[in-house]
Amino acid sequence: MHRIRLLAAALPAAALAAATAGCSTLGGSSATAAQTSGITTLVMYSGQHAQTTAALVAEFEKLNPTVKVTVRSDDEGTLAQQLQQEGSKSPADLFFAENSPALEVLQEKGLLAPAPAEALNAIPAQYSSPQHDWVGITARVTCLVVANSVPAGQAPTTAMSLADPQWKGKLAFAGSETDLQPMITAIGAKYGVQAATNWLNGLKANAAAHLLPDNETVTKDVDTGQVQIGVVDNYYWYRQAVGDGGFTKANSHIAYFANGDPGYVLSVSGIATLASSKHKDAAASFMKFLASPPAQQIIATSDSFEYPLLPGIAANSAEPPLSTLHPGTVSISALGDGSTAISLLQAAQLL
Repeated sequence: MHRIRLLAAALPAAALAAATAGCSTLGGSSATAAQTSGITTLVMYSGQHAQTTAALVAEFEKLNPTVKVTVRSDDEGTLAQQLQQEGSKSPADLFFAENSPALEVLQEKGLLAPAPAEALNAIPAQYSSPQHDWVGITARVTCLVVANSVPAGQAPTTAMSLADPQWKGKLAFAGSETDLQPMITAIGAKYGVQAATNWLNGLKANAAAHLLPDNETVTKDVDTGQVQIGVVDNYYWYRQAVGDGGFTKANSHIAYFANGDPGYVLSVSGIATLASSKHKDAAASFMKFLASPPAQQIIATSDSFEYPLLPGIAANSAEPPLSTLHPGTVSISALGDGSTAISLLQAAQLL
């Protein structure tokens, strides 16, 4: 887009048409076509799950025919790093993160614009930015996926117990997944950095044969009997079960930690407008849509199995209501930018 604008300033119309033929934004919409058709094209960097994002974008475009949203999907950490490198020259208008620390990193760099008040007011304040520059959209909690072969009552009930030697060779997790970072941050906040270091090293030792690339693989390996327990966010199990033909066919189940356990973390996906966006009004309209009943209902009824955050919208009926879960007390703001968790993961050579 930046290169096309430079061309527009230097070339006459005919030459510009030839020069920009085939050039497009990340999703294939020509910048010139968007300008002449009266359509505003938003570019969104998304670390969220593709199925959720696609459904939300489709409904927004249906309700707002003069705005199109082009999505670039990647790991949220990669995208946050890219946004820092691009700075004020980024083509992105929006950043949709799977976890709040990625948004806090950008907030600390001054790269986010204030969020629209309508969206902030719709979602309970504890789920959004303390600085009011991003809005929480969905939630999930950390849990265990447990093989049905594990005797009832023998699964760990605290996060700290995952480091016990009794789980050596029986545990799986994905150290490179950003979903793990809020859990590490919460453990550090409760017990101190040294205790969190020892705990993470214990997890690594127990999962030496099952240090996996992603949470989908963790869930799959537990369900197929390759390992007994795995650390994931709750929605991965539901998606796995649906993909394999239904909940009754699963060879595993979810086990939540004890009420209030510090490793039992509620984390949120959130969205922000970039301070460098040239389309802040249109970006704000997308943020307000995500915090509105139509979008939150999509989240509630889809197979994403994320928790909607708008009061009055019930979650997918297959999972327990969010109000019945009792995660630890670490706040979204206390999860911060995840830098402590990242340092610990790097020290443990898990990143």
